Formats: sequence, C-alpha cells, structure tokens
Amino acid sequence: MSRDEQIDREALGLWRALRDGPPPLGVHGGELLSMLIGQSGAPPYERLHSPHLRDSQITRPPPRS
Repeated sequence: MSRDEQIDREALGLWRALRDGPPPLGVHGGELLSMLIGQSGAPPYERLHSPHLRDSQITRPPPRS
C-alpha cells in the first residue's frame, strides 16, 4: 500500500468515526483531513481553571504594548 493510499484509508476511517454519512464525492486524503480539522475548531483549554495548579505554576504571555 502506498503512502497516499494509506492517508486516504485513514482519512476515510476518521470521517466515518466523526461524521454521519459518506464524505463528499471527489474529496480524498489530505483534503478530507483538512475538512475535518478545519471544522472541528480548537478544543476548550481548561488548564487555567484547574484547582490543582498554584498561581506560580501558570505562565501567561507578556502584555502587549
């Protein structure tokens, strides 16, 4: 199995796991992965709200000037 065939196979498996119904016609491999990743959005980041962290363990980006 070639690299492209493996990517197509894994992308299709991921599509079936995350979506109902078949993928759009003519979309394969990297394009299909881009569609799945682009539509998922970023997961919520809850680390700053953890009761197990002290303020000294949390780093924040420097303020913009």
